[in-house]
Amino acid sequence: MSHQAIYRQYRPKTFDEVIGQQHITETIKNQIMRKSTAHAYLFSGIRGTGKTSTAKIFARAINCTNNTDGNPCNTCDTCLSILSERNMDVIEMDAASNNGVEDIRDLREKVKFLPSQSKFKVYIIDEVHMLSKGAFNALLKTLEEPPAHLIFLLATTEPQKIPATILSRCQRFDLRRIGVDDIIKNLKDILNDLGVKSEDEALRMIANSAEGAMRDAQSLLDRCLTYNNEMITYKDVTMLLGTVNYKTILEFTDSLIQGDIRDTLMLLDEILAEGKEISTFLEDLIAHLRNLLIVKSVEDSQKFIRLGEDAVRQLEIQSETLSIQDNIMFIEDLSETLSLCKKAVNDRILLETRVIRLLSSGQKLKTEAYLNQESPTEMIHKKQKNDNEATIKPITVKKPDNLTNSELKLIKDQWENILAVIKQEKVTFNAVLKEAEPSNVEGDVVTIRFGGKFSFHFKRANNKENIELLQRIVSSILKKNCTVKFVIDTSDEDSSSKISEQKLKEKLNQKTFELFGKDKVEIIE
Repeated sequence: MSHQAIYRQYRPKTFDEVIGQQHITETIKNQIMRKSTAHAYLFSGIRGTGKTSTAKIFARAINCTNNTDGNPCNTCDTCLSILSERNMDVIEMDAASNNGVEDIRDLREKVKFLPSQSKFKVYIIDEVHMLSKGAFNALLKTLEEPPAHLIFLLATTEPQKIPATILSRCQRFDLRRIGVDDIIKNLKDILNDLGVKSEDEALRMIANSAEGAMRDAQSLLDRCLTYNNEMITYKDVTMLLGTVNYKTILEFTDSLIQGDIRDTLMLLDEILAEGKEISTFLEDLIAHLRNLLIVKSVEDSQKFIRLGEDAVRQLEIQSETLSIQDNIMFIEDLSETLSLCKKAVNDRILLETRVIRLLSSGQKLKTEAYLNQESPTEMIHKKQKNDNEATIKPITVKKPDNLTNSELKLIKDQWENILAVIKQEKVTFNAVLKEAEPSNVEGDVVTIRFGGKFSFHFKRANNKENIELLQRIVSSILKKNCTVKFVIDTSDEDSSSKISEQKLKEKLNQKTFELFGKDKVEIIE
């Protein structure tokens, strides 16, 4: 007998067996029991969360002759005929290969006929967003005036591509990503049924790699069973996935935090000696640093990182030794390194060079910060304060008439340091301020000037949070409470070299997305 994939062998057969989607399955069960079902449903969500499985269960439940609790019995003639794909009243279509107008017109002709052996004629259309514009228009006519015996069950991973006219005629259900613990429980149930042992770490690795998709987790388990059908081990899983051992990632991050170049390079050599791809290693490392940042910044962090409790505890311990500012610096530098490595002739040399430069440039600050539990930003502030005191000291004996000019000179001299501190705290504001310069100090007002072609940057700089940040830094330098004012100088604007504000906006946003990941950034106008 040929092998049947685990995701098919263990596909849920009732609504109660669908994992992680109770908000949908309970609603549908109630509708079936109350005989208040709609004529069209849309199931949307990422791959492997149960869209098609839910639709198939629905098709059986609505036609089941022994239905009592909303679930199909799976034993009556109707259920068995649908399970064995012999029922002519339940039709499955793949919109990716049947997406033309003629396909939908043919469907429209067939739906007019009454069911031959069931209560309802059910059409399951998978990846419905792949239909052409003409096909959608043809389908719309049927959805507007559906026969009483007809039910459409549409499934898609990209609901945003479906016309609003179609969406408005469907009951829409969004399937959630499945939690790590739910995936692990399902994998354990499958292995118990198969009589195979496993390590908890191995199943957690599979569950985390699936990123909320049950089918992906089951497919990964299938690969592991092909390799070893007696025991699923953590070592085998990491080898089959081509990922870096999570403990190695923790150890490497510790080495980065401590700024130990020798230990860091030795660890890197061990990782690459195992045959791991540099891009995969960097992606795993950046993902781990991202999780550290979330744990450090958010109380209910487990909602955002989708890891088990044991992994979260490890993150919490390590996050105590890494400040938010340092974490952002690591993510920023390593993300840039990842981008460069993908294009490099020798990505290993580039990675080693970038790691050495990263640790060398801030080694003193990192070491002191690690020992004193201070962040590099705090160290910069401290160093800046000492520099300011040395610079400001002779000023106090100068004549009042020259004080303003001296203060402006001081701000200009310290401008690069100011930008460095701002980069640690808010990288987007740093990018904006690079196009500005101190232009005047009058009393307690410090004026920062933008050139005429930087109107977008001027607009971005002028928000409360940015102004307060710069005021705090400038006040610490001048040793008095200062007010920051941004101005834009249009006198140097050359009409032939004007840059579109929209282009500048897109460029800045894109840089932010590259640094932190598009799905982690919200652009607020």
